[in-house]
Amino acid sequence: MRRPWSVVLWFFVLAHVITGAAACVSRFVVHHPDDPRMPYVAFFLKAGPSLAGLLMTLVLDGLAGVRRLAIQLGPWSVGGGWLVLAVCLLPVVVPPSFLELFLVLASLVGVLMVLGLRGRAGIRRAGSQLRGWLLGQGWPVLAVCLLYPLGVIVLSLGILRALGVSVRSPSWEGWSSYLYGAVIGGGLIGPGVFEEIGWRGFALPHLQRRYSALVSSLIIGLAWAFWHFPNFVFPSQPPPWWHLLAFVANTLAVSVVFTWVCNSTGGSLFAVVLLHGAIYTASGLCPRPDPGVQARVDVVFVLLQTAIAVGLVWRYGATNLSWRTRVVAEPPDPNKELKHAHRKEDGR
Repeated sequence: MRRPWSVVLWFFVLAHVITGAAACVSRFVVHHPDDPRMPYVAFFLKAGPSLAGLLMTLVLDGLAGVRRLAIQLGPWSVGGGWLVLAVCLLPVVVPPSFLELFLVLASLVGVLMVLGLRGRAGIRRAGSQLRGWLLGQGWPVLAVCLLYPLGVIVLSLGILRALGVSVRSPSWEGWSSYLYGAVIGGGLIGPGVFEEIGWRGFALPHLQRRYSALVSSLIIGLAWAFWHFPNFVFPSQPPPWWHLLAFVANTLAVSVVFTWVCNSTGGSLFAVVLLHGAIYTASGLCPRPDPGVQARVDVVFVLLQTAIAVGLVWRYGATNLSWRTRVVAEPPDPNKELKHAHRKEDGR
């Protein structure tokens, strides 16, 4: 029987090898951004964790495991809250005049069909079902995923200004642009999906088979921080050493929040991808602080993130980090492994 720790260790090694190899190619072979090979190198550079998670899932669970990950990645894994996100995103991609006409006609046709087939009782039943579908337990978590990064920025800047530190305000371009960046640009086609299939889709459930949610979060946080190590080594002007320490501490704290989201939604990859995209998009709103105040900015951010993580552990407990039981990977089927061993013996 495979041990959870050895399986996750292989995943960590594979993820770091993929990303490290791509970073070396980007640094020493493909130098120019206009090089036609650069998009392929950038893909492997960013998608190392998810590629490793998919490969490990395929080896351990076959296509059934990959299909399970695909279901977890679907927006329906958090209930009907995704429909609100979709409606909010429509004005960004659809002309407003056409959108308004389409929504009105679609709603009117739906209501008339329910009324004609089921009468007023059907309308009342549809309303009650829609209300329960939209306001399930996944809906508050989605709201936290979107508002948590913005809240951290606002509180951190407020604390810094109260301490007399001069910091510039974030560049806010509107709620629709932020939603697009969190859900699409930074989530479903960005760093969120490139990483979370591995970190929270594969590694977390396997670690939680053996360890508590808190310990699993810290293990993933360390591996996650080390995975970003090329960002601190390969740039022409590497950041100071204390910035690396602050990044590791911040990543450990944020990893606890990701585990809370994952366990609170029953393992929804869509939720953690959304959170990752929101953090990525919100970080882009903040202008880079002046070198003279960078250390104080890092300390405030780390202390605030740590306070949030400690609050989650105090509220929900280290075992599950959620009101639900923590998400664990299904143990391997011993009968399946025994049949596989018999097939190998028969082949000899």
